[in-house]
Amino acid sequence: MIRDAATCDRRGCLAFLLEPSDDYPGTFEDVAARSDWTFGPEGHTCPACQAGRGPVLERGECARCGGRVGVRHGKERCMACGELTPENGPEWEESTQ
Repeated sequence: MIRDAATCDRRGCLAFLLEPSDDYPGTFEDVAARSDWTFGPEGHTCPACQAGRGPVLERGECARCGGRVGVRHGKERCMACGELTPENGPEWEESTQ
């Protein structure tokens, strides 16, 4: 499967946004806008650089910017853009059987 992607064009930033693999409403540009990515004369800018917390220096599991996710105050949060990782639902809990 080929998916669209956006990379941050700020110097030294490793952020990227990958098109969701499942069906989603609208276009990839809509997905990027909902994830706070912008596009201007200087190119794409990730949410971490937009907020002044960038550049993203380590890649990880963040769906919003591709940054490293760590645990802070008991919650999983992207260390670059600050996005909270959705809590695991019951389908992710290990079976006790």
